[in-house]
Amino acid sequence: MNKEILEVAESVSNEKSLPREKIFKTLESALEIAIKKKYKKKINIKVYINRKNGIFNVYRIWTIVKNVKYPEKEINIKNIKNKNVKIGEYIKNKIKSIKFDRISTQTAKQVIIQKMKQAEKLMILKKIKKKKGKIISGFIKKINKNYTIIDIGYNLEAILLKEDMILKEKFKKGDKIKGLIYKFKQKNNKYKIFITRSKNNILIELLKLQIPEIKKKIIKIINISRYPGLRSKIAIKSKDKRIDPIGTCIGIKGLRIQKISNQLSGEKIDIILWNKNPKKFVINAMAPAKIINIKKNKINKMMEILVKNDNIAKAIGKKGQNIKLASKLTKWNIHILNNNNKNKNII
Repeated sequence: MNKEILEVAESVSNEKSLPREKIFKTLESALEIAIKKKYKKKINIKVYINRKNGIFNVYRIWTIVKNVKYPEKEINIKNIKNKNVKIGEYIKNKIKSIKFDRISTQTAKQVIIQKMKQAEKLMILKKIKKKKGKIISGFIKKINKNYTIIDIGYNLEAILLKEDMILKEKFKKGDKIKGLIYKFKQKNNKYKIFITRSKNNILIELLKLQIPEIKKKIIKIINISRYPGLRSKIAIKSKDKRIDPIGTCIGIKGLRIQKISNQLSGEKIDIILWNKNPKKFVINAMAPAKIINIKKNKINKMMEILVKNDNIAKAIGKKGQNIKLASKLTKWNIHILNNNNKNKNII
């Protein structure tokens, strides 16, 4: 068994890239479980493995208490000769090495394997937790009415809730999907990983992945307004005057922004140049509509804009998307007037 202990520790350390000390700790825990099964009474056992030769010593542990409730695990402080000990501390007595029969050995091995898997999964989860706020890829494993299960590898699954899905987006089993990790839940050593495709942060992270200038913070994202899967407006500015921020984000022949759009079910993405002048910012945000005139009401936080009659549809947008997104992006209530000051639309 001593030789087997060293072999297991070495092979698992090499295979799974787990720290050798962590493996020995797990082995000690596994041996303690196997040894406890040899006793009819519930006792406390502690195993110490020699890291060099694999020889292990077994100790029975008693907790020092004032009043004994569990004689198999506790000892009264009055019965201890050593007067330096305190209540709540432990004493240990070495017990004879236990001979493992075939069943005991097999049990120990099974526990070791199980604990190694648990340790490996915990290490992977620890790495995944560091990716909170980042995008991961996976494959659709199971589709439910209120959620979808994503296989993200390493024997781990992520949950895509209905409210985190893009509206009318349909998947089938096996489809590849990207999502942003935004939440973890733990209960009884079971972990739940939640991803989203509807929150604004996934768009920000996709922009960082596709546009190096944003990742390097040469181009800064000021604000985002979005209807997931339909349309979004992103206000940006460049820290480098030599760089055209809109052209940089859109890319040659629109390739950069198109790749991001494709990841979000064809969501149309408007890149808007931020301006510290509120009027100019609103004019930019209302693109593709062309503004003839604009009036600011600072008290009511309102902008009244004038457009030509043939431009009203563009200004409002499909189901009011353009003006609503522009209002949310600029944080100004926008009113549209036609060229004859008629047909007022209040958003």
